[in-house]
Amino acid sequence: MKRPSLLLAAALAALPLFADPAPRVVASTSWTAAFARAAGATDIVTIAPLELKHPPEYELKPSDLQAVSGARFLVHSGYERFAKRLAETAGSAGLSVATVYTDNIPSTFKEEARKLALLFGTTSAYESWAAVFDASTEAMRARVAAAFPDKRVVAHKFLKTYAEWLGFEVVGTFGPGEPSPALLLELAGSKPALVIDNYHNASGASVAAATQAPVVTLINFPGKDGTRSIEDVFAHNERAFLAASRAAAATRK
Repeated sequence: MKRPSLLLAAALAALPLFADPAPRVVASTSWTAAFARAAGATDIVTIAPLELKHPPEYELKPSDLQAVSGARFLVHSGYERFAKRLAETAGSAGLSVATVYTDNIPSTFKEEARKLALLFGTTSAYESWAAVFDASTEAMRARVAAAFPDKRVVAHKFLKTYAEWLGFEVVGTFGPGEPSPALLLELAGSKPALVIDNYHNASGASVAAATQAPVVTLINFPGKDGTRSIEDVFAHNERAFLAASRAAAATRK
């Protein structure tokens, strides 16, 4: 067998021992994982199980803390019940820790994802994703707007800015707890065309009853009905809006 040339041997010696094209990212919840995925990460470990209705309330297990082994980054939002302990563990293990502001308004989502891309070194993948995301979310907004000529809504507080991005006029808010009788009376007086509730801490049933308006229940965290990415979340919410529009039209006949 011929020995490799000295030039080839020198070239091989200059290569890194371990290629790391896709550094592992630990994400606190499915929502922070969606930010990491949009940023260009492909190897993501999510701590809170996808099937949880309200992932921030998840209680860490000792085995969860082992997930940081071999990872390079931790992404969390800071308000998760388990975030502090997870961040401390990640820091002591040498991971870079990033906190994202969780909001699904496209401009905010993209800005937070871009910050992660800079950290991960995946800006090219992020820019390719962002261009497609812009087009799809604008098309979704146009379809939802067309389905609701009357734009007056009352919305869960955690969805107020999302409703405004969609073009709705938010005439009142409620949640995350059950609304008081006084608030129900106030919301009924605003005569909304739609009630926008939050699946993860729903409190809109009594609002819908008081206002006699149809209710649409949206998600922020991927997980429900097989959703995994932010694109899945937008598609899920669009289907919910269009179903509510059809239901409202049927009741008017």
